[in-house]
Amino acid sequence: MATTGHTRVASAAALVVVAMILCSAIPGAGATMFPEVEITLANDGENPVWFMCQMTEKGDSLYELPPNSTYRFNFTHVAFPMRWCYMYIHPGSQGFFWVYTVRSRCTKCFWSIDKHPSLYRNDIGRWERQKLFMPPSFNISNFLLNDTQSAR
Repeated sequence: MATTGHTRVASAAALVVVAMILCSAIPGAGATMFPEVEITLANDGENPVWFMCQMTEKGDSLYELPPNSTYRFNFTHVAFPMRWCYMYIHPGSQGFFWVYTVRSRCTKCFWSIDKHPSLYRNDIGRWERQKLFMPPSFNISNFLLNDTQSAR
């Protein structure tokens, strides 16, 4: 029985590889199969906010996003990607939010940050507020820049 299971997995993997090769041979097919996603965080508030975003060059500690400035990053959409950012807006408004999920339905995702983060949803033509959440075991002091790091 175990051999049959391994055979099915191997057959499925081979089918996926063949499909990817065929799609890469068709001009433009790879672009729709694995689109490039662009995330923009825009600080539209009057004060700086602090952030870090998973799987970016700004994912190891908190970074300042001054008022009227943006931070942008890209990634390739493969399978069901999820990306989070941590945002410190003020003491009463801080936590994590999903900056990208499949439900976002965007390839150019624009976030406006003021009192809270809001994603502009092109598919429905309106802003959608995102709630910040804080895992119980999270300790922000583990991500604060020390003097050595800030000199980089």
